Amino acid sequence: MTDDTVLGDPPGPGGIPFLGNTHQLLRHDLLDWMSDLVETHGDIVRLTVAGKRLTIVADPTAVETILIDENEHFEKGGFQKRVTASLLGQGLVLAEGEQWREHRHALEPAFHPRQTERFADVIQGQAARQFERWTDGDVLDFDSEMQELTLAIISEALFDVDTRSASLNLEESFAQVLAHYEQVGETYIYVPEWIPTPGNRRYKRALDELNSVVERIIQSHARGDGNKETVVSKLLTHGGSDAAFGRDEIRDEIVTMLVAGHETTALALTFTIHLLGTTPSVLQRTRAEVDSFDDDQFLEQVRNSQWLERVIDESLRLYPPAYSIFREPTTDVTLGGYRIPEGTIVVLPQWVVHRDETVFDSPSEFRPSRWTDEFRSSLSPGSYFPFAAGPRRCIGERFAKLELKIVLGMFLREFDFEIVSEAPLDVTPSLSTRPADTVTVSVQKRSAREGTER
Repeated sequence: MTDDTVLGDPPGPGGIPFLGNTHQLLRHDLLDWMSDLVETHGDIVRLTVAGKRLTIVADPTAVETILIDENEHFEKGGFQKRVTASLLGQGLVLAEGEQWREHRHALEPAFHPRQTERFADVIQGQAARQFERWTDGDVLDFDSEMQELTLAIISEALFDVDTRSASLNLEESFAQVLAHYEQVGETYIYVPEWIPTPGNRRYKRALDELNSVVERIIQSHARGDGNKETVVSKLLTHGGSDAAFGRDEIRDEIVTMLVAGHETTALALTFTIHLLGTTPSVLQRTRAEVDSFDDDQFLEQVRNSQWLERVIDESLRLYPPAYSIFREPTTDVTLGGYRIPEGTIVVLPQWVVHRDETVFDSPSEFRPSRWTDEFRSSLSPGSYFPFAAGPRRCIGERFAKLELKIVLGMFLREFDFEIVSEAPLDVTPSLSTRPADTVTVSVQKRSAREGTER
């Protein structure tokens, strides 16, 4: 991890004693600030925020080193764990070493390609159920609608649970949890949860409600309710009675999959619809693609659609639900010729890297047509990584892409829509990249519109 051309510390903006660059962060939008820092100082930038040393790494080669080539020298890090441990525990996102490998091995069968057909049926059924409630002229908070839908999908597909039941009020709990992390994501300032601030009290109440629902899910599976094999039932019996996961471990994995498996997908759908609704030429081509599908082969044709794949990949480039990946080196390392001390918070910002004009021509434009096979094969793993890369690449990537394609295809097939909220779309960092304001969408059933025109 060393070489003979170490340049010392990376460049960065000047700071002030004790505060470092904290005051600058508090005055700026985080995502815009990171973009400006990289443009001004280069692809590797040093910062000090709230007493912590940060290094922004936007160099694709260095990103690939961290996530793939030398991933064993980097871990999720103390700050990330301290901030999210009460929510995610030791689930797959935060686990390290042998614990991570064991959990990953136990969960991989749930996301095997042979599950695709069953998942597709669940996605189609839940999407139809959501769309049935919408009537002509409805003006929807689209992200809220997609949050409800994707939560229902992941819960039925992996846990055989109906979250639309009145007895399972997860949506409000998640909203409070996300509000808590939005403050941390914008400022990098973490107020320990034992301090009884109003925000911390709201967060703890929401977390208690979430834990209560998850415990009911575990108890139901432990009793053998239902007749489907699920992720929970597999974890309860993994390796026999002596090796089965404990209640806390199962709780952590359920919450991790609920958070990672519904919020990010809902955001991706919201961003994609906004991009389509504000780019008429792309919407027209995408709708023509969907309209060409046969009714009796719709799911298969949606899954195999290269154009829908390009639309989704381009949306994930411009609005990656994960705006940054965080790592900490476990030893002093060298990246791009610069010395990065052990324990530094290393920030890998997809938000910045995906807009690199040396890789993506006209990077601010929504152009799905750029994703030709030739272009795709030219990209390094460190240039485009909406689902991370390397051994810790998102286990649910295949599920998420399938869900995005089916829901998007069904929505465009059934509805005309108009973006009511203003463009451009501003975002804010939370657990994920969230719209700063409500994305409102007016919908009209296409059959009703076409019948009127005839």
